[in-house]
Amino acid sequence: MKNIVSLLFLAVLMLGYTGVAKAEVKALAGIDIENDPNIDFFKPPMKPQPTDRHFWYGRQWRIADFNNDGYNDVVYIGVIKPSNMIDGMDKTLEADGRDWCPNNDCIGIYREPALFLGDADGNLTYSSWLLVDNRKVPGLEGPNQIMIADYNNDGVLDFYFADTGIGGVEGQVNSYFLSQSDGSWLESSDTHLSHSNFVVFDHGAATGDIDNDGDMDIVLTEIHTWKNKTAFWCLMNDGTGFLKKRKCGGAYAFGLELADMDGDGDLDALVGGHELEYSKQSIPGITGIVWNDGKGNFSRKTKVQYYKKKYSGIPEISASDLDNDGDLDIVISRVGEYYVGTAIQIVENLGNKKFKDHGLIELLIAPDNFKTNSEGNKYNTYINSIIFTDVDNDGDMDVFLTGEHKQSNGSILINQGSFVFDLIRPADAHKFITDRTDSKIKFSYKKRTITDDAQSVEDEIAAFEAELEAELETMIVK
Repeated sequence: MKNIVSLLFLAVLMLGYTGVAKAEVKALAGIDIENDPNIDFFKPPMKPQPTDRHFWYGRQWRIADFNNDGYNDVVYIGVIKPSNMIDGMDKTLEADGRDWCPNNDCIGIYREPALFLGDADGNLTYSSWLLVDNRKVPGLEGPNQIMIADYNNDGVLDFYFADTGIGGVEGQVNSYFLSQSDGSWLESSDTHLSHSNFVVFDHGAATGDIDNDGDMDIVLTEIHTWKNKTAFWCLMNDGTGFLKKRKCGGAYAFGLELADMDGDGDLDALVGGHELEYSKQSIPGITGIVWNDGKGNFSRKTKVQYYKKKYSGIPEISASDLDNDGDLDIVISRVGEYYVGTAIQIVENLGNKKFKDHGLIELLIAPDNFKTNSEGNKYNTYINSIIFTDVDNDGDMDVFLTGEHKQSNGSILINQGSFVFDLIRPADAHKFITDRTDSKIKFSYKKRTITDDAQSVEDEIAAFEAELEAELETMIVK
């Protein structure tokens, strides 16, 4: 009887421990990887060779240690320049209501993502040959989002590129690169996606563990909600990097991010789109949060303050703890109709699914009388990426903003506390952020190849170092 009681007591302890452990589990989100505090953050150049020739506009980058060598690397994407572009479009992007290409059918050479690997001296070496794409039509056309995570759970970051295409709103096939044992990344759509030729106009995309099973999933926005009867597509990971597509609810959106906004341990969807279009959609949109039911389905919604009159468009949205109170606050990239004017909205998380708007910080204000019917206008300086890092080392998160336009790219919002931010223009940002565009940084096009012989030598060296370390530990113990 005593043994039975002891076993029951032990079982209760184990159950209690399991319960506590489960409550403390935090679902990993893409923003956790992008805003890793261990990253030696710097501002990379916008157009290093050969991206200056390969990409037309829509340039984006992400910094991370992609090859696990202890040094920070950079990956770039951008929209291709069509070979059948209408004369003059390449100079101004101002279409004045016309198509960029005949019948809006743009043709051009698809481009690989541009990968630059870093070293101890801060040099960045062009290494895109490591991104192996064996598809019949390799490369990207008009990618809009970079998602980095360890999808196949081998300890190395992988890449998923959401491709919206160019010249229309039908979308393009996405690209999915998984890490390989030889140090490369292989485009794996055919083997690791349930629908390898899936085409969606996924202007918004985000990654995170939306079902709390320990692997990274992907959520894509669906602009054609009336056609497919869903606003989000979820690509669910089986733990090996194989992603299975399913409908998962949501709300009409262009900007999308995943973050635990109510502290319940699962990732919710931050969303924003064109507020002037919300009422026209078969699945209405909001600017705010679509809550996760814990299983990766998104339905209940909470709105935040709209700015429909002047800044109705939302190309990007993200979250971080801006006031060090333990919950995530919201930062929203806003533009006017046809991307006229640029502003940043700050929203405080009050807890209990309540939010307080702190207004707009305007980066570029267009004149009231300015009229256009094209996104390619001189007041389009939109922010396509929001990065959180403590640039002034005062213990709170500042906001680094990136885009392709000189007036806004590299702007910083210095957090002064109480949701007051000082706007630092790009010309003065070097006072806070290391700029890797100076002459000391080399961008080499030299191709390096890992041969079988070279790999075997590296393996022998690694084995010798491991043996030596073990012997040293033994000597220290003695």
